[in-house]
Amino acid sequence: MKNKLLWSVIIVGSLLIISGIILGVVGTEILNIPFIRMDLVPIGVGFCGVMLLGTGITKLVDEKNKTKEQLIEEKDERNIVISQNAKSKAFDLMIHLFGFGLLALAMFGYMNKVSFFSLIALYYTCYVYYLYCVKKNRENM
Repeated sequence: MKNKLLWSVIIVGSLLIISGIILGVVGTEILNIPFIRMDLVPIGVGFCGVMLLGTGITKLVDEKNKTKEQLIEEKDERNIVISQNAKSKAFDLMIHLFGFGLLALAMFGYMNKVSFFSLIALYYTCYVYYLYCVKKNRENM
């Protein structure tokens, strides 16, 4: 199941890279979508593809090259707690820095209303999901 998901991430990433290249060569006017910066659309689509492709290939290679000792150590509860603690600290940092970055971009005029409120919605969606997970974990413990 995990390999199928990784392969689908790699395929979607490859398709996005190809789409970005095609949009860069042909032009984004064929989309008939009124983007403000049509020159950045192929770069954005291609960059999303590069991120997905890089993540998929890295995980796939990492999964195939694991030894039995690494698999046993990966399932060790101490290492799981260490990993979860690191993710928790990174989320705490991200949730604060994202808000400050969003505020800075809005104050310096690099943000329009649609992108500002879209990012605010994403921010609060992540935060509400965090609160939901905290509530769920407290009920289970």
